[in-house]
Amino acid sequence: MYFETGQTVLRRCWRGGRITFLQATTVVEDGARGLLLWLPAGTTYWRIMTEDGRSHHDGTLDELGPDAALRPLTWAGNDLLMWQRPGEPWSVWWFFRGGEFGSWYGNLEEPFVRWRDGDVCGVDFADNALDVLVEPDLSWRWKDEAELAAKTGHADYWDEAGAARIRADGARLIEIAEAGAFPFDGTWCDFRPDPAWPVPRRTAGWDRPRAIRPVPSGTMAS
Repeated sequence: MYFETGQTVLRRCWRGGRITFLQATTVVEDGARGLLLWLPAGTTYWRIMTEDGRSHHDGTLDELGPDAALRPLTWAGNDLLMWQRPGEPWSVWWFFRGGEFGSWYGNLEEPFVRWRDGDVCGVDFADNALDVLVEPDLSWRWKDEAELAAKTGHADYWDEAGAARIRADGARLIEIAEAGAFPFDGTWCDFRPDPAWPVPRRTAGWDRPRAIRPVPSGTMAS
């Protein structure tokens, strides 16, 4: 299953049987290099939040409580290009401001699963909290190490073995970045979107059941 350039793809993050984060994106390309998606600043996206503004970054689903729900927000500041390849435990994001490339962001996550339901299509995955920030000079730093530790051992998240695997995934991505290998080799740093593309929007059918793949050893059900 491949997606067509210009098509809207819903990028849905799941945890505990719920969508916790949802982005409507536009397909740039989908082929041998992987799936490349575009999300411009000003696009509406959805994050699970409490009425007082706490998100899944601030606690587990149980800790957020029963009023946590998907709430609309506006993607602000940077335009975003997102690349992911089947079977890899991360996506890599390019941040652009005013059309100029700023930095990369390695989002550690379970390998995505594609789905299509009539005219609606998307990719489903589970976020793994830990991330890697990579600067244009290929220097890097971890992000959200405390969140990874805080959620280790909680229901719906990961155990100690799963946390070690997530950190090892990040270490592998860091090795790729330090080597300046694809996708940290300058590819797409001069990207410009097709001006004819409309702002991507969430479409009917966004809440269909999750597309499932086997859960890796050491990871609790998500």
